[in-house]
Amino acid sequence: MESTKNTTNEKIRTGQSFLYRRKGLESMVIEIKLVESIDQERLQKAMDQSFRRYWYLTQKFSQINGDFYLVNNDQPVRLRKSSQLLPLGGKEVNEHLIDINYLDNVIFISYHHGLCDGRGIMPFVRTLLFEYFAKKKFEGKPDSVRVSKTHLLEGELKEPGLVELSEVSDGLPFPSGNEHVLPEVDGLSERPEFTYLSQIKIDSQAFIKYAKSIDATPAIALALNFSKAIASMKPESENAVICNLVVDLRSGVDLENTYRNCVSTLKLELDPSKRTLETARYYRAKLAAFKMKDNLQRELQKIIGLSNQLDKLPSYKEKQEALSFMEILHSDTYSLSYIGRLDMGIYEQYIEEIHTYSSGTPGLSIEMIALEDAFYLDIMQSFKTSNYIDAFVKELTELGIPVYGSMKKRIKTPNSSF
Repeated sequence: MESTKNTTNEKIRTGQSFLYRRKGLESMVIEIKLVESIDQERLQKAMDQSFRRYWYLTQKFSQINGDFYLVNNDQPVRLRKSSQLLPLGGKEVNEHLIDINYLDNVIFISYHHGLCDGRGIMPFVRTLLFEYFAKKKFEGKPDSVRVSKTHLLEGELKEPGLVELSEVSDGLPFPSGNEHVLPEVDGLSERPEFTYLSQIKIDSQAFIKYAKSIDATPAIALALNFSKAIASMKPESENAVICNLVVDLRSGVDLENTYRNCVSTLKLELDPSKRTLETARYYRAKLAAFKMKDNLQRELQKIIGLSNQLDKLPSYKEKQEALSFMEILHSDTYSLSYIGRLDMGIYEQYIEEIHTYSSGTPGLSIEMIALEDAFYLDIMQSFKTSNYIDAFVKELTELGIPVYGSMKKRIKTPNSSF
């Protein structure tokens, strides 16, 4: 990567922890299965139009003295007819941090987590799909879609790690050690080469009805029932099952529109002695307290503190060594990230399924995304057994919630070239 003059605003800070992996970072993938086969010419035009609005996603990384900066990349993002995913940041993708390919009726959008998070990439995904569908039949523009003529929103390009806060933590993010550790993960010493992926579809009408009956949001209802499934398979004497719920921090620093990484996690502990309704209300109260502006700022302070510690190290090698624990760091007992609804209105009739996943993460993690008629779960494990998933599906089935699952498959999303 070449050296070039940069401004401090282009430096990666909140995404730094994704940039120093020994073998590069595995791509995040959004996979969209359409009802009809894909028209390459129409998808190419939709892609070109979308990147006029989201030009900043076509930048590349430049490494200077061990730090990473975003710089312009004049090379095109090439659309490929293939199901093969390519390493991000390398010559095969013109050094881009985003790549788009398709085959038959499936679109694959790969992106680097150092560039943005799930909430940061979704506006682009919506625009791409809208431009593609509307070129065949325009049926109005959903409010969620930003077209090429739309101006950048306030704070859309801002790096949250440059926000000035009164206090900044100087510690590194180590686990507390009070969580139930899945026995399949205990003692893990190497980052998994492959991930075992199970994809589940949950009927949204039935699931939302159930969530409302226990005074829960969809994410809390999911966390509660998955934790119960794990708890049913462990000795009562062991530590409590913890769901690490990914929570957005943007509102804490008035950067609701930034595409950069801006998340933390909230630990939701399962107390088996409490009734379901009581637990759901406890989770909601804990989440509401976590989302208070002062607390969101404290969480961002921890991320900024990590970046400040890395700034004290003069070389790439030293920064990589300091972050070596991230290679096998896993959120015990498991993690859950809910990106939210696609929110495409009438155009969702042309989408059969949507998924988001990656590989390489130690332990068990869940990504959830929703269309109007269903919630889609991508459950990623570093181990082969499916007993926790089976117990979870059984939980939902006994509640009368229709659940549809795919066969578990072993996947490998490519490691970035840096």
